[in-house]
Amino acid sequence: MADDHVDLVCVSHLWWDWVWQRPQHLLSRLAQQRSVLYVEEPRIQIGPTYEGFDIIEELPHLRVARLAYRSDAATFWQRLNETLDRTGEHPFKVSEQIREASLMFESPVQERLEREVVEYVAARRGERLVLWLYTPVVVRFIDLLQPDLVVYDVMDELAAFKFTPAKLLQQEQELFDRADLVFTGGPSLYEARKHRHSDIHLFPSGVEQAHFAQALQADLPIPPELAGLSQPIIGFYGVIDERTDRELLAEVAQLRPHWHWVMIGPILKIQEHELPRFPNLHYLGKQAYADLPAYLKAFDVAMMPFALNESTQFISPTKTLEYMAAHKPIVSTPIKDVIGLYGSVVRIAQTADEFVAQVEAALRESPETRADRIQHEQELLAKYGWDRIASEMETLIADRLQRKHASKPGG
Repeated sequence: MADDHVDLVCVSHLWWDWVWQRPQHLLSRLAQQRSVLYVEEPRIQIGPTYEGFDIIEELPHLRVARLAYRSDAATFWQRLNETLDRTGEHPFKVSEQIREASLMFESPVQERLEREVVEYVAARRGERLVLWLYTPVVVRFIDLLQPDLVVYDVMDELAAFKFTPAKLLQQEQELFDRADLVFTGGPSLYEARKHRHSDIHLFPSGVEQAHFAQALQADLPIPPELAGLSQPIIGFYGVIDERTDRELLAEVAQLRPHWHWVMIGPILKIQEHELPRFPNLHYLGKQAYADLPAYLKAFDVAMMPFALNESTQFISPTKTLEYMAAHKPIVSTPIKDVIGLYGSVVRIAQTADEFVAQVEAALRESPETRADRIQHEQELLAKYGWDRIASEMETLIADRLQRKHASKPGG
């Protein structure tokens, strides 16, 4: 595998250095077989003036293509408001503390991003190029790069999210028509799309078990923000956005004021003043992926307080397995994929009273019940490892590339 070649181009709506999610887990592993270029949405930042397209080597055989614009605050907010205007959801107020944001793929700078990526790939294109897409908005890259194989990995129901471009559904149909291979990140997404493509495969998100099992180590220090809190600590980490049940959080915090409810993660697409505020409800912000096991260690119970709305109808939370790797009892609202995949170990509650009751039951868990739960968790963890998932995907990609090559004249 030549370091300077590009064998796989992934275009994602998620920044590589943001929350570590499905794209990072999969592409970091696929980079062991292929030279990967990961193309992010353009970003704007407040800081010393800079405009540039950079190629950043994040891992061996994995580079990130980043188009960034840094400026003073006034220019930053002008650019951000222009972007929000195009979503059709304006006016939308963002926290004044924000210092960077996505310009989204359909911003005026999109043409520059496309030009830079095409030129970079053209000079380094491998023998057979794979284009891996995470959002239909960038379906145009198929024409721009003319790849040998197109993969669409469906990890979310993007059309249900806030500030999604109106023509996304039309673009997704085009992507289904042109993709060679489709993966889905959960059973609900698979069931909703299995009739739309002849080569579609279910790959629920996995887990990096050894990483999160660090929470079981006696000598792993608990972060100071949590070390000073009394027990019990009921915790969550992940993106805090329209999928978060804010009313539920407010109610449980009031029902059990002597418990500490901890929310770890960036706040996105909702205003900070919309979040419930109580002395026992703590927002600790985004934390590095490497540090999550230490925070997880402090949890007495791990929670998933998702709202039941359009944006959560198809989600399959990666954190479920991560919580299991630390053997934390889990309480979740009734998310369909959580029940279907992990119902044998996750406690389900819909109302605030039910949620508190399930947390109390988890806190009173007997040694026998805990041992039985851990046994079920180990079975699930063995089934859904990221290494195994990436390996199975790579096998499918290699096979479909070979088939397409063989079907060509002279192939």
